[in-house]
Amino acid sequence: MLDRSLRLPLALALLMVGGFVLNRWHANRTDLGWRDYNDECGICHHGGRGQANETPPLFGRIDQIAQTPEGKRYVMHVLLNGLSGPINVHDQEFSWSMPNFRNLSDKKIARILTWVAQQGQTASPPHFTAEDIAAERNHHLSSEAVREERERLDRRQPLP
Repeated sequence: MLDRSLRLPLALALLMVGGFVLNRWHANRTDLGWRDYNDECGICHHGGRGQANETPPLFGRIDQIAQTPEGKRYVMHVLLNGLSGPINVHDQEFSWSMPNFRNLSDKKIARILTWVAQQGQTASPPHFTAEDIAAERNHHLSSEAVREERERLDRRQPLP
């Protein structure tokens, strides 16, 4: 039997651990976009901030690019088809290749893009739905064609 003097501290410790577990469960349930991003994108994009001469940053850019229907479509095309070749971001040249993520579900891609867009400074960041992704999934493009799409958008209005 447990000593009486230990009952209250043990009960408090169990309540604290239970509260922590419940809090993490709730956070994981409601923040699937963050979790999906970390699982699929975070390692290469270094937490969204990119890495000089290696991987472009995402945070503070995706929300701006996806403000127009064409920009939103381009962002979806990047995840669905990949992107390769040189791109310029904030006057820094990146020449790299990103694989496609067609193997991910429409829901998961939508959660990732929505979460990344929310990390920017746009007052009303764009929202992506599984239906948006499903509609663009039918447009198979090469990763080079996606880069050309970016170049066309950039000529119209410089991309961040």
